[in-house]
Amino acid sequence: IGYELKESEIQKIFVLRERSVVRDVIRLASEVGEDYFNLTKNIVSYAVETYRMKLMDHIYLALTDHLAFTEKRLRDHVVIENFYTADLRRFNPEEYDVARYGAKLFQERFGMELPEGEIGNIAFHFINAQKNGQFEERNREIDEVVGQILNIVRYGLKISSLEEGITYSRLLTHLRLFVSRLLRGQMTDEDQEDALRRRILEMCPEEYACVERIGRFVLAKYGKQITKQEELYLTIHLHQLMTEKRKETRE
Repeated sequence: IGYELKESEIQKIFVLRERSVVRDVIRLASEVGEDYFNLTKNIVSYAVETYRMKLMDHIYLALTDHLAFTEKRLRDHVVIENFYTADLRRFNPEEYDVARYGAKLFQERFGMELPEGEIGNIAFHFINAQKNGQFEERNREIDEVVGQILNIVRYGLKISSLEEGITYSRLLTHLRLFVSRLLRGQMTDEDQEDALRRRILEMCPEEYACVERIGRFVLAKYGKQITKQEELYLTIHLHQLMTEKRKETRE
């Protein structure tokens, strides 16, 4: 059951400047509980107070949704690996420490220990959300590439409008993390073929065809092949988007 959150309450919880983020937070509140918002607020406060991080507003939306999605996945015994956690600890120690703090709060609230890979995924949110210096320049490139991928999605799946709905927000968050991993040369690389992956791709031929187009774009632009696991994650997110769009059409 979602939490009824009004705009006035949002401004009390978070200091948000971007109106679009306020709107998306209200939309997200209808699907997830208040606990996730409070958890995000505490983690972001730790990052700002401890390391003086300057963060973009979208961290509140992206991290809240990520925490809610992670909690659900862990209860379903589904873990998304991150094979570059050691690199994150070495090259981004502040962001990794923030993620470790978040994992501690997560365990205290939900009684579940976050695997190292999940901690790395939280660290990526703070790497991507910073406004200063090299991070800001990289974020501009991420935004540009994400925009190009969204154009491929619009064309490939024949979707005229993508800007509404929590599923779109989740896709956008995933694409930003995917492109960040791509640019850092840290795509998830668990490439073994398995029955579950084959089954999902067989069930989503249209979405997978779109992912293949994205793969050709990435190969042409960066000379890099999208890994099978990254293909799977993209396919799942596109399938969720298409499911929402079909539901809207029926209504």
